[in-house]
Amino acid sequence: MAKTYINIPVTEAEKAKIEKSDAFWTGPKLIILLAVTLGSALVVLWLAANGHIVPQHS
Repeated sequence: MAKTYINIPVTEAEKAKIEKSDAFWTGPKLIILLAVTLGSALVVLWLAANGHIVPQHS
């Protein structure tokens, strides 16, 4: 039977993949990802509000 990881049965390969992902996505990387995502969303909203990326009706 497969071992469990947080009460979910997983294989050793899945466990290794999860541990690798957990080690890579540390707090600072998640904060940077959050800031980049929020920044790009705000830029898109600003561009749309100023008519730069929306269709112009005549």
